[in-house]
Amino acid sequence: MQHTANDIDVFQIERSLWIAEAKINMSVYDFPFSQLMDCRHGRFGLDEVTAIARFGAVTDYDSLYLELLEEGVRLVHSPEQHRLCSELPLWYPLLEGLTPESWWFDKPPDAKTAGELAGWPLFLKGSRQTSRHKASLSIIHNEDEYDAAIASYATDHMLHWQQIVIRRFARLRKVPADMGQRIPASFEFRTFWWHGELVGAGPYFAEYARYEWSEEEKVSALQLAEEAARRIALPFLVVDVAQQADGQWIVIEVNDAQESGFTGILALSLWQRMVELERARVSEA
Repeated sequence: MQHTANDIDVFQIERSLWIAEAKINMSVYDFPFSQLMDCRHGRFGLDEVTAIARFGAVTDYDSLYLELLEEGVRLVHSPEQHRLCSELPLWYPLLEGLTPESWWFDKPPDAKTAGELAGWPLFLKGSRQTSRHKASLSIIHNEDEYDAAIASYATDHMLHWQQIVIRRFARLRKVPADMGQRIPASFEFRTFWWHGELVGAGPYFAEYARYEWSEEEKVSALQLAEEAARRIALPFLVVDVAQQADGQWIVIEVNDAQESGFTGILALSLWQRMVELERARVSEA
């Protein structure tokens, strides 16, 4: 989707953080700020404010960023920062060794080359995202499946414009869940980081299954996620981590937290923690 500045409501929560919001009608993403937090819409004489975007994924972040900037609203991530945490070819070099080995191409290689590169099965995706986590376009077992997936990528409206990414397949700890045609649920967790500080963490597949980590697993997972957040070093970041079948933790991907759903995270606690950290950060400045 693509918003304009006129679609977006800009307000301050708890006299601290500024939010630039447009509801997208998804319960895992939208948050009732006005019902649960103190919200103020006046700029109080400020010529410019720095705001966190909460209007979902947009087709042209750069143009909307500039449009909002003309209105005195600077989003917390510049277009360059947004691309860094949204596109695998940009963030992968910073996380090499923490995440499955990956290769990307403007033009997809033939099936034989892909198999020789990553082995079978392999994981296939666009440089920015999958197509609604559809398994048949992501987990590829042989050359025939690869050729069929690449043909589909060429016509898929979410994938045709992206670079093709081939990832070495990671055998993840499974979580029982009926996922239909989606990628199987795994022992995966989403973590949110505000200026390098953890503000929320929860099970990625909470919508489909109930699972939780032990204290030992939590410590290991968060140590990995924190290292990834340190390396990326952006203001508002999501790091998704998962446990492999052998017990080791890996980074699945990172994302711009402005666009990311809360999954199994209590959103109110996340925003309250961010307010606390922002107040402390401002007082120390």
